[in-house]
Amino acid sequence: MKRITLLYYFFMTFFLATAQAQVTSGKLSHYTKSFLSKRNQTDASSIQKRALYKRTIVTQSGSQDYVSAFIYLVENAGTQSLEQVDVKISSRTGNIITAQVPVDMIETVAALPEVKYVQMGTPVQRKMNKARITSKVDMVQAGTSPLSKPFFGKDVVVGIIDNGFEYGHPNFYNKAHTEYRIKRVWDQNAYSGTPPSFGYGAEYVLKDSILAAAYDMQDISHGTHVTGIATGADNSNGNPFYGIAGDADIVLVSFFNSSACISDGIKYIYDYAASVGKPCVINLSLGSFMGPHDGTSTFDQLSDEMQGKGRLLVGAAGNEGNKNIHASKIFNQTDTIFKTFCEYDNIASDIWGEVGKDYKVQVCIYDTINKKPVYTSPEYSASASISKEIKLLTTTHGARGNININSGIDPQNNKPNVFIESNLSSIKSGNCLALIIKATEGTVNAWFDDTYCNFNSFNFPGWSDADNKFTIGEIGGTGKQIVSVGAYVSGTSYTDLNSDTYNLTNQTLKDLATFSSKGPTLDGRMKPEITAPGSLIASSVSSYDATEPSLRVKATTIDNKTYYYGVMAGTSMATPYVTGVLATWLQANPDLTPDEVKSILQKTSINDEYTGTVLPNGNNTWGYGKIDAFNGILEVIKLSSSIEDMPLLPQAILMYSTPGNQQLLNFLFTQGDTNVQINVFNVNGQKLQSKKISEITSKQEETIDLGDLPKGLYLIKITGDNLNQVFKASTK
Repeated sequence: MKRITLLYYFFMTFFLATAQAQVTSGKLSHYTKSFLSKRNQTDASSIQKRALYKRTIVTQSGSQDYVSAFIYLVENAGTQSLEQVDVKISSRTGNIITAQVPVDMIETVAALPEVKYVQMGTPVQRKMNKARITSKVDMVQAGTSPLSKPFFGKDVVVGIIDNGFEYGHPNFYNKAHTEYRIKRVWDQNAYSGTPPSFGYGAEYVLKDSILAAAYDMQDISHGTHVTGIATGADNSNGNPFYGIAGDADIVLVSFFNSSACISDGIKYIYDYAASVGKPCVINLSLGSFMGPHDGTSTFDQLSDEMQGKGRLLVGAAGNEGNKNIHASKIFNQTDTIFKTFCEYDNIASDIWGEVGKDYKVQVCIYDTINKKPVYTSPEYSASASISKEIKLLTTTHGARGNININSGIDPQNNKPNVFIESNLSSIKSGNCLALIIKATEGTVNAWFDDTYCNFNSFNFPGWSDADNKFTIGEIGGTGKQIVSVGAYVSGTSYTDLNSDTYNLTNQTLKDLATFSSKGPTLDGRMKPEITAPGSLIASSVSSYDATEPSLRVKATTIDNKTYYYGVMAGTSMATPYVTGVLATWLQANPDLTPDEVKSILQKTSINDEYTGTVLPNGNNTWGYGKIDAFNGILEVIKLSSSIEDMPLLPQAILMYSTPGNQQLLNFLFTQGDTNVQINVFNVNGQKLQSKKISEITSKQEETIDLGDLPKGLYLIKITGDNLNQVFKASTK
């Protein structure tokens, strides 16, 4: 009897443990399961585990290792149970929290009844003069009529989430170098210092403490360059490489390499702006290939929710426009298989299907010399909750290492999803890793990590290449509220400090940069919304970064210290250009919303011989076209709730041309009047056109067309019971 009882206890314990593991597995994201599987590999060397921790950004506090994560809670659940297992809560938005979770407790946290889902933050990568003229920023900064003053983003907070900041660079003071404009710094990577309320990193709130910190990371200039484009003000010593919003307040977040930490950074910056009562625009020159690319990721949902009136977010479209990082196939009953080779030994691939339509995946070691498989894994269903580690041995499989496959229905969008990572230490000469997808219906889309992998058919019959479709990146490119930015070419050569000249041979001036990622999102939305100068752009670089001296184009010495300016290219550079422009727009209208910004871009973006006529609908290459800072700010003025009282309007009437049609003139009335007449005269005083309006209201707009008139100069006189203004216009 005792033996039966013991056997019963053993099997029940095993059954309950297995059931709990299955429940827990279903509450973990695929990336989280893949991380745990690799971490728990008994044959993994200490070097491999250190590499995994570095790649995943595992931090240590005391003797405990932590990862950043999103945790979904059941409705109105408390967090006491989480805190009892040493989870460090950073922020909460609705029922989603960001937190630092002990690595050893990830599965325990997932098993808690109040926890619906645990998603480790996914890795994120940085996306890497005359440009001010091409987008008419110079007119905004000069206060060109009908503006009565320059606009440099005064009383606006510009937030930059990035790495590689030199806090003391003169670009971050005002023009006279008398006021320091960095108001807050949060270094999420710091292991010492006082953290903000989010509970990790170090926060610097005073000028002296910020300058004493000096920098966040050596050998990186990305953040210094990006911040300089958006907010740089240094025009000392004849420096032409200052930025756009040179009067704006600056808040910097040196991000921890995780989407969850970036979400914290966004909230941190918005919270600061709210505390000082100022509007805010945040720059994300960052990206990731992992995610559904349809706006349903946790990061996109939280970002959309945090934006609103006077709270804007600008992101990089990505630099994968000419890279084959995507593959897709429409399956049917007679076309049921997709096969592709991996050019490298290791892959990271995120594969997404359609709601209610399953597909299966296999990995294969293929002998490309004898054209036959050496090893083919079982088929794994994307709709089933599976966490599988495949161990390969050279003698039997033709390769050595591990392949992790995690699958299941994503709880955010109900789509079947498979995440595959390989970690092969060796592969037999002539052998190649391959991916096989099978289905009888529906469309499957896969994205591959361009850092580690390219997929290729090698011209084998029945095998497929990847493509460069749907290359718009997660983080900066797929959110529904975020303004996503592509890049066009504003320069093709530069001369460094050694007088060596470098030329770009694969880019065409004024055309789209070949690297600029393209949309749409997987749910069919147009991306990017806009393009801006992104190649080549000169801006501030860190004097602590000595990795690429050939990129430096100018040195300036202030207070016996030398600072540098250098060139970079990428949507990383185009994005802060737009961020700076939006800061000037927020100065004109602090209540500007994301939807209003997109409407203004649709009305005012530049269309030329390179973009083609893309307005009003836009396309997935250029968005609405090239950003027009000047006509955009005039449109912003029209949206002001109290246009009559705005100090920037010295005139009762503003005249500006229609983007794409310089002969179509618009007149915005900033005050009402009666018996209004608009008359067009030539230089001889002959009246050529006349328009009468019995009553004009404030913010009313009237248009006249000079397109039928001969080339020449014309005077436009507008009179009323109170109005009397004269404008000059010319036709080409």
